Amino acid sequence: MTAAEALTRALLKLADQDHATPCQSRRRDRWTSDDAEEREWAAAVCVGLSCPVLVQCGDAGAEFKAAHHVWGGVDRTPPPARPKPAKRTARPNCGAVA
Repeated sequence: MTAAEALTRALLKLADQDHATPCQSRRRDRWTSDDAEEREWAAAVCVGLSCPVLVQCGDAGAEFKAAHHVWGGVDRTPPPARPKPAKRTARPNCGAVA
């Protein structure tokens, strides 16, 4: 069974028991937010509330090679790229004495 299948089965079992995971709450958009602070909050909620599918979710994220969003309490979104420094152009030597 793949990690994705294990996660799906675990989620279906929870649904049958009328339970939900934190990422299925009204604030579910935080798990996929563009805002790093919102994703940090979401990751902390996964771990802090001991999400019942935390391990399966993390395994599925690894299996998918997820490069964005929160999976299993881990924000997999890479940090923003640092802007490249501007190239310095040579300035004429103003005021130079010949």
